[in-house]
Amino acid sequence: MIIIVPNIKKLMTTDDRKFAERFSLFVKQTFKYYLVGASGVGIDLGILYFLTEFVGIWYLLSRCIAIGVALTSNFILHRFWTYRKESEGGKTLEKYAKYAIVCLIGTVIQLGLTYGLVESFAVYYIHAAIFSIAIAASFSYYVNRKWTFGIKF
Repeated sequence: MIIIVPNIKKLMTTDDRKFAERFSLFVKQTFKYYLVGASGVGIDLGILYFLTEFVGIWYLLSRCIAIGVALTSNFILHRFWTYRKESEGGKTLEKYAKYAIVCLIGTVIQLGLTYGLVESFAVYYIHAAIFSIAIAASFSYYVNRKWTFGIKF
C-alpha cells in the first residue's frame, strides 16, 4: 500500500489534483457550514424557549425573533470563518442582503412547518422547530453556497 499511494499521486493529472483540492475544500466548508448552523440552532432554540416560557411571548413571535438573532450570528460566522477566502474583497452588505433573503425564505419554510406540525398534529413546538430547521437548513445551504457566496463547486 505504501508503494502504491506515491505511484497513484504521480499518475494524477493536474486536473485530478485540482479536483481533489476543490473537493477537500468543499468538505471542509460543508463541515464548517453545518457546525455554524448547529451553533445557530442552539441560539435559535435557546431564545425561542426563553422568550416563550419565561417572557410569555407567543411561540411564533418568539420564533421570528430567535430566527433573526440566529441568522445574523450565522452570517457573521460564515463570512469570517466558513467562507473567509470567498468573502475577501468586501461586499459584506450585499452578501448579508442575499443571505437574509435566503434565510427569510427558510424562515417561511420553518414557520409554516412549525405552525402546521403544532396546530394540525399537536407536535411539541420545540420538536416542530427542530424538524423545520433541518428542512430549511438543506435549502439554505445549497442556495447560500451558490448565490450568496458565489461558490461554483
